[in-house]
Amino acid sequence: MNQQFLISIYDAQRFTSAMNRFTTILLLTLGSAQLSAAAATSTTEAARQIDDLLAKDWARNKLKPNSPASDEVFVRRIYLDVVGRIPTYRETDEFIKSQSNTKRAELIDRLLASEGYVQHYFNFWADILRAQTQPQKGGGVSGIAYTNFIKESLRTNKPYDQFVRELVSAQGNVWANGAIGYYMRDRDMPLDNMAATVRVFLGTRIECAQCHNHPFDKWSQLQFYQMAAFTYGVNSNDYNGGSMKGVRNLMNEHQTDMRQKIKAAGGKPDRALIAEQEKLRVQAKHVNEALNKVRDPLRYTTLELRERALQLPMDYKYPDANPKATVKPAVMMGKAAAKEGASMLDAYASWITSSENHRFTNVIANRLWKKHFGQGLIEPVDELMDNTLATNPELMAWLEKYMVSVNYDMKAYLRAVLNTRAYQNSVTREEVSAGVAFHFTGPLLRRLSAEQMWDSFVALINPTPDMPNLPVREEAKKRILSSKKLSDAVESLTPEELLGGAELAGEKYAEQARRLKDIQIKINKAREEGDKDKVRELSKESGILQNVGQSAVNEHVFVPALKKLAGNVSGKTAGLGDDLAGELSPAAENMMMKKGDMKMEAAMNQIQIEGYDLPKKTSDQIAAAQDEQKKVMLDEAAYFGLAEKDQKAYLQYRQQQMRTWLRSAEIDSPAPRGHYLREFGQSDRETIENANTEASVPQALAMMNSTLLPQIMEQYSQLMLTINKGASPDEKVDAAYLTLLSRKPTDKEKSVWLNAQSKGLSTIDDLIYALINTQQFIFIQ
Repeated sequence: MNQQFLISIYDAQRFTSAMNRFTTILLLTLGSAQLSAAAATSTTEAARQIDDLLAKDWARNKLKPNSPASDEVFVRRIYLDVVGRIPTYRETDEFIKSQSNTKRAELIDRLLASEGYVQHYFNFWADILRAQTQPQKGGGVSGIAYTNFIKESLRTNKPYDQFVRELVSAQGNVWANGAIGYYMRDRDMPLDNMAATVRVFLGTRIECAQCHNHPFDKWSQLQFYQMAAFTYGVNSNDYNGGSMKGVRNLMNEHQTDMRQKIKAAGGKPDRALIAEQEKLRVQAKHVNEALNKVRDPLRYTTLELRERALQLPMDYKYPDANPKATVKPAVMMGKAAAKEGASMLDAYASWITSSENHRFTNVIANRLWKKHFGQGLIEPVDELMDNTLATNPELMAWLEKYMVSVNYDMKAYLRAVLNTRAYQNSVTREEVSAGVAFHFTGPLLRRLSAEQMWDSFVALINPTPDMPNLPVREEAKKRILSSKKLSDAVESLTPEELLGGAELAGEKYAEQARRLKDIQIKINKAREEGDKDKVRELSKESGILQNVGQSAVNEHVFVPALKKLAGNVSGKTAGLGDDLAGELSPAAENMMMKKGDMKMEAAMNQIQIEGYDLPKKTSDQIAAAQDEQKKVMLDEAAYFGLAEKDQKAYLQYRQQQMRTWLRSAEIDSPAPRGHYLREFGQSDRETIENANTEASVPQALAMMNSTLLPQIMEQYSQLMLTINKGASPDEKVDAAYLTLLSRKPTDKEKSVWLNAQSKGLSTIDDLIYALINTQQFIFIQ
C-alpha cells in the first residue's frame, strides 16, 4: 500500500470527522445534566450507570454479557489488578468464607487503600513515564527522587491533574522536588521530551512533525516547534552553584591579568612571562580536573528554566515561516496557555491539565479503563485524532465527565469501574483483532505482566507480601539527603575558599599525571621485555593512583566544606581548615579523605550533620520496630500452626527473605539485566510502555528450570506452610490449588492427580511444578 493511497484513505476519514465530532459533543452536552451531580453520586450508583450504558450498547449490538465471575475468580483477579500479585491462601480463604453481601466492594476498598496498590500502580506509571532509578543520562539521585515522587503521589492519592501539573512544571533541587526527574529523564533532549509529554498526557502522536508536517494528522512542523518552545529553556546540564560561579570569575580574572601583562609587553612576552603563562595554563587544567570532581556528585540535581530561544531547522521548507526563524510558544489545540504572571512552564502545565482540555481527561479515563478491562474504549490509547471515536461514545463521554466530577481522584474513578457488574463478569477469551470493536461484556483474558509474575512469586514465599521494606526506603532517603548535604556544604564555602581547595587538589592531580605517565612508560618497557609479573605490578600501582585526585578533593574541598557546614549548623564560626573535629569524628574524616570515587558517598555518610542526616534511632526505637515486625511474623507462625520450637528458625527465614525477595517496586526500575523481571518481559523504561507480556523461551525456561521453584518450595515459604498445614492428602492438594489458583481442584483434576499418584508418578512437588506452568497461573481470568 503506497503512501499516496494511505493519504487518500486518511482524507476520506477526515471528510466524516465533522459528524463524529458533532456526535461526541452532542453526547457530552446531553449527558451534562445527568453528570453534573456525579460528584455526589455514590460508587454504587456510578457503577450502575456505567453498567446501564454498557447494557444499551450490548442491546444495540445484539450481545449478551458474560456470566458473573465466581468468588474464586474474582478474588484472584482483583488482587492481580489492584495490588499486582495473587492473593495468599489466607487472603483467599477469608474472602471466600465471608458471608457479607458487600464483601466484594469491601475488598476493593481495602486493596485501593493498601500499600500493595502503591507498589503495583507505581509499576504501571513507571512503564508509561519511563521512570528509571539509575538513568543513564540523569544521575542516580534524580532517578531515586523521581521514583519516590511517583510512589508518594500514589500513596497520598494525589489528584491526577495535580500529579501531572507538578511533573510538567517541575523546577528546583532534587531533594526538594523529586518531580524534576521528569525532565532529567530526557536531559539534553527537550524536543523528545515534549513529544513524550503530548503522547502520554494528551494521547496524541506529534513526533513525526519534528521533521515534517504530519502525513496522517493535522499537526504541522511549525506547531511542533511552537509547543517545544514552552520547555526548551528547561536546563539540567550541570551543577552551577554560586560558589562555583565565583570560582570561574576568579579564574577568569587570573587569565585577564595574564593577558594584560602580555599586552603591556607589547605582545612579545619574555621567557619568564612565557613560563608564567604556561604554569598558569597547566595549573588551570588541573584545577578544572579538581572542580569537575567537585561537580560530579552534584550534577543533575537542579532544574531551572532559562531564557533560551528555539529556532526552526535550517532546512525548514514550509511557507508559514523561514528557516532558522525564532519560534514563540503556542499551544497546538484549544484555548491559549494563559500566563497571567505565571512562568512559561507553569502556563504550559496548566494548559495541559485543564479540565477543559478534552484530550487530557479522555486519555486518563481511557488508560485506567484499559488497565482493568484489557482494552480501551479508544485504541490505541495514545493516538487520538480529530476523527477518533470510541467504541461506545456515550460511555466514553460519561467516564470523562465522571473523572472531572471526582476531581481526578484516580481511586474514586477506579472504585466505580471495579464495582461494575461488567468488570465482575467472566472474561472474554476470544482474541480481539485490531480495528474490531470490543463491547466489554466482561474483561479480556490477559497474561500477567513481568511485575505481576514476580510479585506473585514473592507472595508464594512471603505470607505478608505488602509489608513495607523500610531499609530500602531509608537508603533512598539517605542518598537524597546526602546530595543536599554536599550541595549546601560546597555552597557554604566562599569562592576564594573553594578555589584554594581546588588548587591544592589540583597539585595532587598534577603529581598523579606525572606519576601515571612514568608508570605507563615502565609498563610499555616491561611489555617489550615480556615481563608479565612487572606489568601486573605496575598496572595495580596505576589503579591505586587513579584515586589520588579524588582523595585530594575529599581532603581539601569536601571535608573542609562539611566542617564549615557543621559549624554553621551548630552555631560555631568555621573557615577552611578550622578544626571542628568535635563535629566530625576523626575516623569519618580519615575515611572521607582516603576513599575514591566509588566509596566517596559512603564515606560522606559517615559525617553526620543535624538536619542533613536521618536521625539515628535510639535503642528503644529499634527495639520497638523489631518487636512490631516480630509480632506480624509470630502471627503468621500461629496461623500456620508452627510449634514454638520452630518459631526462631521461622523468624530467621522471614528476615532473610524480606531482604532477598523484594517486591518489584522496591527493586531498581528497571531491574538489573539478568533479573527474572527482565526475563519475564519487564520494560527497559527506554520507550513508552515498552513491556512485553508475550510468551518467550527465557520465561518458559525460568518457570521450569530455574531456582525460582525450589525457593518457593522451601520449608517456610507461604506455599509450603499452607500445604503442610493440611491434615490429609486431599487437604494438601486443595491447599496447593487455593494458593496458586485461588480455587479448589475440580473432580476431574482430582481424578487425574489420584491416578498419577497410584502409579507412583507424582509428588506434591510435581503438582506445584505442573500448576505453576499452566495457563491458569500465568493469565488473569
